[in-house]
Amino acid sequence: MKKTIVIIVSLLMSLGYLRAQFTVAGEGIYIMPVGGFSGWFDRHYSGTLYLGQVRQGNSFLLGRIEFYKFYKENVGKLYYKDLNLELKVYGVGAEYRHSLFDVYFLNFYGVVGSGLYRWFGLRGEYFFKDSVGNVYDYIAERRYQEWSAGFWGGTGVEFKIAKGLSLNLNARYQIIVGEMWQTLVLRLEQASGFQWLGVQAGMQVKF
Repeated sequence: MKKTIVIIVSLLMSLGYLRAQFTVAGEGIYIMPVGGFSGWFDRHYSGTLYLGQVRQGNSFLLGRIEFYKFYKENVGKLYYKDLNLELKVYGVGAEYRHSLFDVYFLNFYGVVGSGLYRWFGLRGEYFFKDSVGNVYDYIAERRYQEWSAGFWGGTGVEFKIAKGLSLNLNARYQIIVGEMWQTLVLRLEQASGFQWLGVQAGMQVKF
């Protein structure tokens, strides 16, 4: 974590941004998987830490540290409701929030960004049993791990509460270019691209 923050600050320094005003933010995320990814996992919460700088006006260039743990299976779409699924994602990225227009204490902005991710996936083992509980077939677990790129975009609004302090609310679409394969015997479809819609909210401090 400390090494990642040092890397982000060093990058900003190398780009000649030391004279700018800096900002730190923490935001919670409500994640809604879409596409084939929604056939594996249900909605849940996560969070992101930002470190960056204020550019022209009320636009921001931010580095962010991410961790997502998907563990809540979408039992509404799974054929076998007790199948164990899990995905852990670690990543760092860069995000630009461009101010579209600023009205009194409100700053409306657009969001674009990209990142690099290391992820670990699991499709658990499964025992097929007859009506009296005897096992007649078995599917071994499958594990995945990979490095992948990710991209996102969206829009949001900054509420300026006080000097140097604001509340952010934004919505976005994000995709990580990863893949977890289908298992036909379990009627589990392929998750090609980990993609979701997210609603983020949190506090931002400028200094």
